[in-house]
Amino acid sequence: MKTLIIEDNQKLAASLKKGLEGEGFVVDLLHDGEAGFRRLEAARETYDVVVLDRMLPGIDGVEVCRRLRKARIPTPVLMLTAKDTLEDKVEGLQSGADDYLVKPFALSELTARLHALLRRPQATYAEELVVGDLVLSLATHKLMKRKKEIPLTEKEYAILLYLMRNPERIVTRQEILDHAWDYDFTSFSNLVDVKIKNIRKKIGDKSALIIETVRGAGYRLNQS
Repeated sequence: MKTLIIEDNQKLAASLKKGLEGEGFVVDLLHDGEAGFRRLEAARETYDVVVLDRMLPGIDGVEVCRRLRKARIPTPVLMLTAKDTLEDKVEGLQSGADDYLVKPFALSELTARLHALLRRPQATYAEELVVGDLVLSLATHKLMKRKKEIPLTEKEYAILLYLMRNPERIVTRQEILDHAWDYDFTSFSNLVDVKIKNIRKKIGDKSALIIETVRGAGYRLNQS
């Protein structure tokens, strides 16, 4: 899942990024609240979940969360904090955070909570995505076609996930790069095209009827 971590402790942020990437997440880092809000406002459909520190320079995590919800940005937010009083937890949740985790914590708990947020019953975050005879599980990352499992690499999963969340819509190569790679990644090659070719081969899409190439624009996942 594409994740934005907003944490001013750069050592902790780097550790979380490394740990979550090891669990299959795609992670971007920012270190202050103002920059975090601007990124989410500009790329409101890019991130699946936000890990937000409460104590940040500039504007704190509570204010970031309030601004997100005021701007009608629904991205799930897990707030991190060193404060563990009931009043602090209530304030964090009332600001619009979806979950609250007190430092220090184990990476396994953070990962479990992020997966739990993404399994909540929202239209965008259903437990399974179904397009035609393709069924993609967000819990297990398994792709099934006519009850047969099709193995995917992490990047193939991330790309197919984005396409299946946007069926019948033309998705640009840049959108795919933004979703499946981190913010600092740059590519001047045909990397996306190669990954799409691999996915087509695995799902038996020999005539490009399922994942259609829209010349000069990008790709479209067809429902049937």
